[in-house]
Amino acid sequence: MRTEDPVARFHRRTTTVTVTATGEATVLAAVGDLDQDIADRLFAHLDAELLKRPRALLVDLTRVGFCSAGALRVLLLTTAEAHAAGIPCVIASDQHSVRRPIAALHLEHQLPVYPTLADARDRLALCVASTAARR
Repeated sequence: MRTEDPVARFHRRTTTVTVTATGEATVLAAVGDLDQDIADRLFAHLDAELLKRPRALLVDLTRVGFCSAGALRVLLLTTAEAHAAGIPCVIASDQHSVRRPIAALHLEHQLPVYPTLADARDRLALCVASTAARR
């Protein structure tokens, strides 16, 4: 009989990932701690959404209490893949746990983080308009 890892069980109860797709953008919202176990789940969700080629992608990390190096790696991969596919992608978070490691690693240019959802949506609107104008 296989016993479940209590850490994994804890995180499944306390960390959620929700995806909401509209005509304007797909919003992936994470709530809780983004440790390595959750980073793998986060990657699966983000990768699946990019395959659907949304008009824009907003990653809502405004309610994240911890962001591991693995989660940062997932965010870097996602933004790079989105950029390569021509999909505007931004991150919303005012959380120290998200912004500090990004700043400490000088990743601000690769991981565009806006302090509020409204700021992130405004930036996405500009990016979508710019992309549409070029077509």
